[in-house]
Amino acid sequence: MQGKSNTFSITSAHPEDHLMPISRIISNAFAGGGVLEEILQKYVGGCHYDFDTTRLAWEGEQLVHHWGVWGYWMRVGSVQLKTAGIGAVVTEESYRKQGLMASAAAQSFQAMYDHGYDLSILRGRHYHKFGYRRAWNYVTTKLDPGKTPPEEIPQVDLKLPFRLLDRAEMDPINALYNRDYAGFSGSCVRPTFPMFEDGDMKAYGWYGQQGQLAGYVRAAATEDQSALLCLEAAGDPQQGLAVLRELMQQEACHQLHFFTMPEQHPILQIVRQGACTVENRYFHHTGWQVRLVNLTSSLQKLLPLLVGRLAASRFAKWQGRLHLDAGEQQAALRISNGRIQLTDENPGEHRVHGGWAIARLLIGSDEPGEIARQEGITFTGEAEALVEVLFPNLHPMMSHWDEF
Repeated sequence: MQGKSNTFSITSAHPEDHLMPISRIISNAFAGGGVLEEILQKYVGGCHYDFDTTRLAWEGEQLVHHWGVWGYWMRVGSVQLKTAGIGAVVTEESYRKQGLMASAAAQSFQAMYDHGYDLSILRGRHYHKFGYRRAWNYVTTKLDPGKTPPEEIPQVDLKLPFRLLDRAEMDPINALYNRDYAGFSGSCVRPTFPMFEDGDMKAYGWYGQQGQLAGYVRAAATEDQSALLCLEAAGDPQQGLAVLRELMQQEACHQLHFFTMPEQHPILQIVRQGACTVENRYFHHTGWQVRLVNLTSSLQKLLPLLVGRLAASRFAKWQGRLHLDAGEQQAALRISNGRIQLTDENPGEHRVHGGWAIARLLIGSDEPGEIARQEGITFTGEAEALVEVLFPNLHPMMSHWDEF
């Protein structure tokens, strides 16, 4: 797929021809020309980078803009939506403010639609104009025994020895992650990125009686060495906490923090039984954001969840049509005695006018009422009450390892 923007050509990417120029423009923009080999082998090559929906802008044979796409399946409850992660967006300095990003993005969105994507996720500024809306916040859970009153780290015994994991354990790590994070919204279905060097993931694991990897925590000291930061964990939560205590002693850290961990992770459920601080950082037009790609396909995949939520509510025997207006896309749900079907019938009296913010409802990025107030969503008929039931807050969160 090719197009023209002024004197520039906008093209898709091809691994055999474009891997090196893509890696170079990323290296120059974000790493001062360094870590080129890692970008080649891990960040663009050898991972879930999607050359078909990525868009490149060229002046002649010179690559001057990169709109990168990493394709993956994102969990929304027990459902998976095909998601286009956007990253490493860069325009060479002398080619900025000429509309290259807008042209590349528009062509990429169409390619995403054509290739069966449901949503797109990114992190950064300047994307609100392309339809991106807040996806989730930065949430950090902190334990500081030095506070008054103290926030105590749970006293748990280490049941099994542990060690730093290496590249040979990447497949078992991914298998444990997919098992334990299966119901956590916002998480990626792995594999995503490979481990580039031994210890790159900072994962410490323990083994079962048959010699299989039974669990792990991914943690490292913060730059100032004040806290041990846990980014991910799978397996026995009591053992995980015990390993974290041992790592704190080894790193001489005085605090224990958790970041990019799902709210309902069993370790955090244990931590919240005692005293802790939960920091929820909100953002406006930056941070993690979501954009709708295909409303109909997203709703079709979400139907099993919607039916279950409806059955557990006062709307279990409700009948009618709920119309979702996302601006460029429209969809309607025909609801009758616990059954829900997509329909192309004309809008009824129960309508949600949400524009691009409909994507926030689909992934449960916050309480529905909060989303409506923040985004100016309006309702008619019983739509507002139905939305409260069908699209609850799922507290989505992506693990740090999978960020693109």
